[in-house]
Amino acid sequence: MKLQWKSVSEEQERRNSRLRDYRSLIEKDVNRTDRTNRFYEGIDNPGLVLLHDILMTYCMYDFDLGYVQGMSDLLSPILFVMENEVDAFWCFVAFMDQMNFEEQMQGMKLQLIHLSALLRLLDLSFWNYLGTDPPHKSNVPSLCDSQDSGYLYFCFRWLLIRFKRELSFQDVLRLWEVMWTGLPCQNFHLLVCCAILDSEKQKIMEENYGFNEILKVRMSATSTSCP
Repeated sequence: MKLQWKSVSEEQERRNSRLRDYRSLIEKDVNRTDRTNRFYEGIDNPGLVLLHDILMTYCMYDFDLGYVQGMSDLLSPILFVMENEVDAFWCFVAFMDQMNFEEQMQGMKLQLIHLSALLRLLDLSFWNYLGTDPPHKSNVPSLCDSQDSGYLYFCFRWLLIRFKRELSFQDVLRLWEVMWTGLPCQNFHLLVCCAILDSEKQKIMEENYGFNEILKVRMSATSTSCP
């Protein structure tokens, strides 16, 4: 599969807009993925070359899906641990089979609905605050335009790339290893979401944050994470 994209000439690529777009997105994302991590830091780092090549090969493996922003975040820890292109590629393939990167994002919508149901069970008052208080319904993206999802769109990235940008790199390695065991349950990542929300709940409710303010709180917390 690697030979397929390696053997594409510049002329052929000019006539294949999808492959050209995939390559452009991959090159942009690879150059800003975990660059302070020793495995990816510096110029012309061999780790970056492997990251790029595996993502390009995955495009040939699943050309309909190709490359979607966020995939470099999912691959980076895998490659860091495996330190081998072939092993990392097949681990990444297996990981992607569990994820929700399809075009219509139906899997993500279902994940958010399940998260809403879980939060409602664990903390009804906070669920009501997020989902039923009128001030928090404004400017909510259409993906979550339903009471069933509790207006939890700000959790979208957590679920899409499994907290990769919310936690330090080492914490991500530990968390993913736990999640991949399938214990204590297949949807353990939803419990992690609830734990994060619980840690932020007091500030959110006391200061009467709406959707946009909640999103900024999480973005602020993310920016303090160590790679």
